[in-house]
Amino acid sequence: MSVAGKVALVTGGTSGIGAAVSKLLAQAGARVAVLSDAAQADLDREVAGGTLAHAVHVDIADADAVAAAVKGIEDSLGPVTLLVNNAAVWAPNPVPESPLSLFDRHIDVNLKGSFYVTQAVLPAMIAAGGGAAVFIGSVSGTAGRAGDSAYSASKAGVAMLARTLAAELGPKGIRINCVCPGAVATPLTANLRTPEGEQAIAALMDGHPSPRRKFFMDPEQIAELVCFLLDDKSSALHGAVIPADEGLTATM
Repeated sequence: MSVAGKVALVTGGTSGIGAAVSKLLAQAGARVAVLSDAAQADLDREVAGGTLAHAVHVDIADADAVAAAVKGIEDSLGPVTLLVNNAAVWAPNPVPESPLSLFDRHIDVNLKGSFYVTQAVLPAMIAAGGGAAVFIGSVSGTAGRAGDSAYSASKAGVAMLARTLAAELGPKGIRINCVCPGAVATPLTANLRTPEGEQAIAALMDGHPSPRRKFFMDPEQIAELVCFLLDDKSSALHGAVIPADEGLTATM
């Protein structure tokens, strides 16, 4: 990959898809910084282990905290020219009994947080001559699912945010695309990886075009696609919203 020596920022970069992306980028020679809600002591151990170049505990729903964290990364490593907006929260919110605070939290982290991080890195990225960003959406943001209005709405917003920013920032040399994973084996989906959850996934996979018939994809499958979109080899892709769901939405 053409990422060696570049500074990459991955939100939620120590867990699930984010951890897989961080590992691949580091292996390819990028200097990887992470924003995470993990304890700072745990993040410091990750940095000491050599995979990460910088890691900061931050709630990405806090715009001021994000701006301060990004400044610290830039002061330490230089301008961020590769960005992966991966951090997210998910919890079912059936209505009308679900509290409004749960809906707000999904929008604050998944949608607004992605905007805050992008806005924070843009000045230095533009000054550096350009860069690439990948937003992690979800198939839940392209096809509604009962009980998931907060998550689905936030992820639909993430996809449109990526497309809109791609149109706006492309002339400045910044490519932005969005990946929409299906069911992936991450801590976010741990509550689904139960006999009941797998029955639900199996029902969704009826008529599924993939021959694998695997309930949950591996994070590395998504990470490979994300890293390709950060690479110059994907230069034809601007504002793309790519489902990575083994064909699930093709049959919906």
